[in-house]
Amino acid sequence: MRQSLFSLKISARRHGIGKVVQLLITLKLFISGVLFSINSQAYTPKDEQALTIDASTLWTTQRNTKQGLSSSLFSANIDLGLQLNTQQFIQLGIEYSQTPDEQGQAMFALFESSADVLTTQDANEAGRAQISTLFWQDSVAFKLPNSNTDSEFTIGLLDIEGGVDTNGIANDESTQFLLPALVNNTSIYTPDYTLGMRYLKQPSNKEVGYTLVVSRSEGLADKQGNYADVLTQGNSQLFIASEVKWRMNNSEVHLGAWKNQAEAAKGMYSALQYHQPMSTGEFALLVRVGLTKQQQSDAEAQKDITSPEPKQTLTHSTLSLASTWTQSNWQFGLGVATERQQAEQDDEIHQGEAWLKYTLHDMVSVSVFNQWQWPDKQSNRVQARHSGLRLFLQF
Repeated sequence: MRQSLFSLKISARRHGIGKVVQLLITLKLFISGVLFSINSQAYTPKDEQALTIDASTLWTTQRNTKQGLSSSLFSANIDLGLQLNTQQFIQLGIEYSQTPDEQGQAMFALFESSADVLTTQDANEAGRAQISTLFWQDSVAFKLPNSNTDSEFTIGLLDIEGGVDTNGIANDESTQFLLPALVNNTSIYTPDYTLGMRYLKQPSNKEVGYTLVVSRSEGLADKQGNYADVLTQGNSQLFIASEVKWRMNNSEVHLGAWKNQAEAAKGMYSALQYHQPMSTGEFALLVRVGLTKQQQSDAEAQKDITSPEPKQTLTHSTLSLASTWTQSNWQFGLGVATERQQAEQDDEIHQGEAWLKYTLHDMVSVSVFNQWQWPDKQSNRVQARHSGLRLFLQF
């Protein structure tokens, strides 16, 4: 009977996913038709078309084998782009993420094992559909004369977390690592979606590149999904990050610094990525380190800026190592991360993830993954292990 119920659940989930995928395809075709009728333009290959529509869906199911909890999550993205000319581009990004069920909430409270949990949320901390990004981008603004390297200037409602410490190995929870400690450097206290601007100059071989980000220090997640607070908040607190990049052959080194005024925190970070093509595939390696210092007082003192309560300094350090091996349609990933927070009581946590992905088509990939968490004895966190399945569709 238990097996029958399990099969029934899987069948129902597959049916539900199929309906959502069909809905997304229909929505994409509808939007394409509307844009076509407005602009009266015929579609040509993607690199030449004035209008672009990209949609993707991610479905994951996980089971916590130590505590016996399980959960499934679904998210979707639609990006609408308008190419104004060869240099200028406007994009609108719509995103949806599902609210975890009761077991999922308990599971992720023990072990935050998915970077896709509640990436969009309302005032009740429930998943929703929202406009996450809306920006204008120029590829020649501030470009140096006689420079052949790519550059981008972007301004508007931005994904700040996705614009700092970027790389091609561990930055996308849809197709790479799912563990938050491996998707991003968690010692960088970035807002999520907020008003800002970003300038990026890609490094060429044996030349320097750099990134500069300036934004408001609080995003939609900090404001419980309230656009009015994000867009019209009166304070002038900022998040600022700068990063220098150096590329040499198959290696690239990043060194950056940042400050978040709302969090009273600042820090430095560095990353080394290495790619080695081989006759049978490609090996990639990423090493990240980060060190943060944050001024903290007790909860009451933080609410009352006139409180004489002395502040303490919290030190947050991270170290992560991620590697992938790609061969034909197969890709294998293995990563470990360590985080340590030092204040009145030290808290050290170690996490790891291994995954195997098979690309069925340019539009479809499926992967299985296993994740571990093992805290130090003095930590109040628990040991946990999650296993799961991930399905990614792109249109």
